[in-house]
Formats: sequence, structure tokens, C-alpha cells
Amino acid sequence: MEATPRTAETDLRADPEHPEEPDRVGYSLANVVEVLVACLDAAGVSSVVEVGADRGLLTRELLDRAGGERGVTAIDPAPARSLEALQRERPELELIRETSHDALRHVEMPDAIVIDGDHNYFTVSTELRIIGERAPGADLPLLLFHDVCWPHARRDSYYVPERIPEEHRQPLVRDSAILPGEPGTVESGLPVECAAEREGGERNGVLTAIEDFVSSREGLELAAIPAFFGLGVLWHREAPWAGAVEAVVRPLDRHPVLERLEGNRVDHLAGRLSAFRVMMNQHDDIERLTGERDRLAATAARQEDLLRRMLDSSAFGLAERVSRLRQGGRPMFSRDEVRRAIDG
Repeated sequence: MEATPRTAETDLRADPEHPEEPDRVGYSLANVVEVLVACLDAAGVSSVVEVGADRGLLTRELLDRAGGERGVTAIDPAPARSLEALQRERPELELIRETSHDALRHVEMPDAIVIDGDHNYFTVSTELRIIGERAPGADLPLLLFHDVCWPHARRDSYYVPERIPEEHRQPLVRDSAILPGEPGTVESGLPVECAAEREGGERNGVLTAIEDFVSSREGLELAAIPAFFGLGVLWHREAPWAGAVEAVVRPLDRHPVLERLEGNRVDHLAGRLSAFRVMMNQHDDIERLTGERDRLAATAARQEDLLRRMLDSSAFGLAERVSRLRQGGRPMFSRDEVRRAIDG
């Protein structure tokens, strides 16, 4: 196991599976791997369960830390192609294709659990209840969470809202945008596919679920590191490694400089993603207008061909002569006039 700080080697730029994400968005916990691994090392962790592995960016870091040994389990009901490719590349990875609520009921309790799955109160609180029942008191594993800061700290989001019982779902908004300081939705901001209409209130958000869990049990400590949407660290103060973990995270816990940096990052990110969305909409408009132009050009070409064939027909000549007779020698139209109109 590595015991010294290191820099992540994972490429955190845009993934081909997610072309809508400009590079360096920061959606992965791999962005804070140095702090996360320091917590694992401080607790002497040898087995890790990752809930919600997405593209496998953090998973690869956890596997590298394990040094080829078993001990890393990823839980994801719909693993990305890159995560499945990682499992083929690294057979020591155990991949459980189940929801967290199903998998956590039977998976062997590890030394640490990383929770970065569906970002809503019901999902996270149920995950914590299952873990707490299986590992009560000081037996609680070291728990690490993503999205304990804006936007998901106090606002639910849902990958598959139908999986959440209706009575536990917030009123939803789809394909919208949000901004810090705005509890509702906005025209232009950070895009959300399916999230709560409003930020805040009871039973809303990841951090709210964690805080409610902490308040319902004795001896728990929580730190929130405001970087890349927030890293949460939860442990029992009677765990033999509690002091070592606290020494890692307390200097960073809700640090005001980090909070300002994260706020600035999110503001710039929202602006960049808004511009990206505008650009994509303009691209769609250009494609639509190009298609309309091509359709009109094809129609005009067919009409021109029809007119030219009509000009060369005996029927047109007869119509021209009849018109000349009726108009006293000056027809309403002639072949020459029609040809000049077609040729421009």
C-alpha cells in the first residue's frame, strides 16, 4: 500500500462517452484523489467498496493503490463501457452490477466505502441506514462521499427517478439549469437532467441525508472539504484510526479559502457550460437551416427541370400561340421570357 501523498495520473479530460462535458468539469472524485487516498492510508484501509463508479476514473486510482491485490469492489447498476473495459484490464476489480441498496445488503463490509451514486436524500439515507445496521458503532467503515457541496448538498438529483418511491421524491424539473444562490432554476447555468425544483428544505440533498444520519447516532464525526463539488469524510470517533483521519481532514474542513476557490470555480464552470450549450444549440440551428436550404434547393431544381421540359414541349408552343391570338398579337408569356426568368 502507498503511504505517501501522490499526484493522480488519471486523465481527467473529456471522455468520448460524455462529449457534452467540456474538459476539467470536475465530476469525478479522482480530482481529490490525493486527499482521499491520504484518508485511506491514515485508516490503514485494505478493502474499499466504491458505490457509483461511473467511468472508472477513481476506480483506477483505487486499483493502483491496491497494487494488483484484490480489495476494490465497484457497485454500479449500469456500468459505463470504460468501467467494463477497466474490469477486463484489471481482473482484480470486483464489479457488482446492482443498485447500491441491493448490493450493500450482501457485500462483505470493507474498511472504507466511497459513496458517489445517485445524489438524493432517499438514496444516500438508505445507503447509510444499511451500512449502519450492518456495522454499528465503532465498527462503521470509513465513509467518503462526493457532492457534499453545491449543487447536490441541499438539492436532490435523480438518475432514474422511477426507482425512488414517489413519496420520497422532491417535485422534479428536467433538462434545466441551476446557479449558486438561486434556489429555483434559471435559463442559463449548470445543466441538470433531473433534479428537485427547489434547493433546500427537509429531506433534500446529499449533505442533508448525511447530517440527519450523524444526528441520529452517537460518536460520529463529519468533515466537508469544499473542492470539486465537495468531499465528505465520516468516521466514528472510537475507531482506532480516528485520530489519524481527523489529522488529515480537519485542516481542510470547510476551509474558507477553499470555499471561495470552489465558488469561483463553479461560477466559471456554469458560464462555460452555458456558452457550450448555446454553441450546441447554434450548431443544431445551423444544421436545421442547412437541411432546409438543401431541401429548398432540391425543390427549385425539380421545378426548373419541369419548366424547361415544358418549354420544349409542343403544348407550350400551342399555349403561346393561343395567348398571342387572344391578346391581339402580344402573348401573356413567351418562351424567351420564361427562359430569362429561369436563367436569372
